[in-house]
Amino acid sequence: MKSRRFARRTEPSLLNDALRWCVALALMVVILVIPDHIDYLGLGIFQRAPLELPVAVFLLAVLQGWPRRLVRVAVILLLALILIFKLANMAVFFGFDRPFNPMVDLLMAPVALDTLAKSRGLWAEGLVLAGIALVIVLLIGVLTWATGVIVKSAEGGARTPIAVLALAALGFFFTPYGTFAASAFVRDETVFVARSAADAPKFRVQLQQDPFSGLPVENRLAGLKGKDVLLVFVESYGRSALDRSPLAGRIKDTLQHFDAALREKGFSARSAWVKSPTFGGESYLAHSTLVSGLWIENQQRYTQLLGSSTRTLIRDFGDAGWRTVTVMPEITMPWPEADFFHFSKIYAAPDLGYKGEPFEYITMPDQFTLSAFQARELAAVDRPPVMAEIALVTSHLPWAPIPKLVPWDEVGDGTIFTTARTLVGKEEIWDAKKFPEHYALTIDYALQTLMSFVTTYADDNTVLIILGDHQPISLVAGEGASHEVPIHMIAKDPAVLAAIDDGAWTAGMLPNTSSPSWPMDALRGHILEGFTPKPDEAAPAAEPAPATTPPPGTP
Repeated sequence: MKSRRFARRTEPSLLNDALRWCVALALMVVILVIPDHIDYLGLGIFQRAPLELPVAVFLLAVLQGWPRRLVRVAVILLLALILIFKLANMAVFFGFDRPFNPMVDLLMAPVALDTLAKSRGLWAEGLVLAGIALVIVLLIGVLTWATGVIVKSAEGGARTPIAVLALAALGFFFTPYGTFAASAFVRDETVFVARSAADAPKFRVQLQQDPFSGLPVENRLAGLKGKDVLLVFVESYGRSALDRSPLAGRIKDTLQHFDAALREKGFSARSAWVKSPTFGGESYLAHSTLVSGLWIENQQRYTQLLGSSTRTLIRDFGDAGWRTVTVMPEITMPWPEADFFHFSKIYAAPDLGYKGEPFEYITMPDQFTLSAFQARELAAVDRPPVMAEIALVTSHLPWAPIPKLVPWDEVGDGTIFTTARTLVGKEEIWDAKKFPEHYALTIDYALQTLMSFVTTYADDNTVLIILGDHQPISLVAGEGASHEVPIHMIAKDPAVLAAIDDGAWTAGMLPNTSSPSWPMDALRGHILEGFTPKPDEAAPAAEPAPATTPPPGTP
C-alpha cells in the first residue's frame, strides 16, 4: 500500500517538474531568439537553437554557493536587458528607422510622455509609467522563477544529468542549427553605445569650427537684401508623400496646381530633395541641423549644440540686419533652448492667440499659424526685412481630424476652426489602418494652405524655402524608406533663384527622380555662399535698416 501511494504522489510531481522545465526553457528561448526588428518576427526565428541557454544552464547546475548566486543574478539581468533592448529597438526602428540608443533616447522620455499627455490625457501618461514599471517587475520575477527551476533541480540531486545534457546541447554549435545570435546582439549593442559615447568629443571639435567664417561680414547675405525670407518646415512632409502615399497622385496634382498659381502671380519655383537627420519624429533635430550646418542626428548632439557658441543661420541673418522670428505652434511650455538661436521674437502657441478647439495633439491649424504670423510681422509698415522659421504642424501624427481651408479674412482668432474641420470619431483618429490616407490628406492641406498664403500675401520681396522636416513613421512611409524630404524655393526676383540654382535644381514645384539630393546640413552653406557676393564681385552697399514700427502683439 505504501509503495502504491508513493507512486501516485511521484508521477504528478515528475510531470509538474517537467512542465516547469519546459515553461522555463521556452521563456528563455523566446527572449534569446526574438529579433529586434518587427519585420523579422515569425516562426522562422525558432529554426536555430540559442546556444547561450545551455551555457547558462550548465553554469547554474555545476556552480554552488555565492558563484551560483552571482551567475544567476547575471543571467536574470542579462536576459531582462536583452528583451528590453530588443523591444526598444523594434519600436524605434518602426517609428524612426534607426536603432534604440540609450545614450540619447532616454533623454527623450519626458518629451514622449508630454506628447502622450497632450494627445490622450494625463491619465494615459500615468498608465504608461505604471505599465512600464509593472512589466519590468514581472519580467524580473518571471526570470527569477525560471532560473530557480534550474537551481532547484540541481540542488535536488540532478546536477550531473543537467550538466551533461547542457554540454550535449552545445554540440549544436557544430551544425547549422545552433547560434550565438543573442551574444552577437549584446556585442553589437555594446559597441553601438560605446561609439555613441565616443561621438561626443568628436562633435565638440566640430562645434568649434565655422567653415563660413571667411565670408565677408559686410556683404554676408547681400543677395537677399531687403527680402523677407520665410523658412517653412512642413511636418512629416517626406518623399513618400510623392512616391508611396495612397493619394500621391493628388499631392502631385496639388504641386502642379501650386506651380501654375505661382506663375500666374509672377513667381517661379525650384525643387530638389534633402536628406533629413531624423525619421518619423524629433523634428527639432532637422530644424537645428539646417540652421547650424551640422549633422544633429540625436539628442546628445542637440544638447551639445545648445551648450556651444556655434553660429547658426538665424544669427547670420540677424547680424546682417534682418528681424529674426520663429513661429512654433506646438511649443506650449517654457522653451529655454530657444535662447541659443538668438531669435528677435519667439511666437509659441500661447503667443499666437488661437481660440478654436485643438486638433487632437495639434494645437492649431496651419492656416491660423500663417495668418497670425502675417498679422503680427509681415503686415507691419516701416519695418526691417523679416527672416522667419515657421513650423506647420497639421500634418503631425495622428493626421485627423483635418482642418478645412477658409477665406483668410474669416480666420480671425481661430474659433471658425472648431467647426471648419472633417468630422471623425475618436475611434477613427487613432486607427492605424487609416493613417496613410489621413496623412496624405493633411500634406495636401498644408500645400493648399501655403499656395493660398503665397498667392494672397507674398510680394516682390518675399522668398520662401519650404521643406519637410522628416518622413512619416514607417507604417506610412514604408519599411526601408529613405530619409529624403522635398524642398522648394519660391521667389519673384529671378536673381534670387539664379543665385542658388546651379542648374541642378528642378524647375517648378515637383521634384523628380533626377532632382538633386543634399544632406540637410549642407543648406546653410548653400544659402550663405549663394547669397554672399565674393570679395571681387560688386555688391550693393549696405543700407541702414529702416526704423521699426512694432507689429501688433510684439513688446
